[in-house]
Amino acid sequence: MKTSIRFFGFAGLFGIAIGIVYWFITYEPFGTVLLILMGVATLIMGYVVWRRTSGKQFPEDAETISYADDAGDEIGHFSAGSLWPLMMAIGVVVGVEGLIYGIWLLVAGLLLFAWATVGLMQESRG
Repeated sequence: MKTSIRFFGFAGLFGIAIGIVYWFITYEPFGTVLLILMGVATLIMGYVVWRRTSGKQFPEDAETISYADDAGDEIGHFSAGSLWPLMMAIGVVVGVEGLIYGIWLLVAGLLLFAWATVGLMQESRG
């Protein structure tokens, strides 16, 4: 998890630095705020990961471990032939189009996405 924490930290600092540079180049307040908040949100995610994993040892943190040492561990059941992720993506696309063309498409996209989410959760119990 040290790699994840480092990644979130650098990504957060990058977002804040780019926000500051963006301000001095454009003087545009909304983009600057969004870039800085992107960096702050990433730093918050890094902090949460750091707090939840402090004191724990993970395989990716060990220097002498190889991928073969982790091979065969049960992670969970993931269906390789499921159509529910495709249905979720279609729901997102229809919902985003609803922001452009009308509220009825937004509602249809949200319903399709919710239906696909429930279907995927029921399938993954397996």
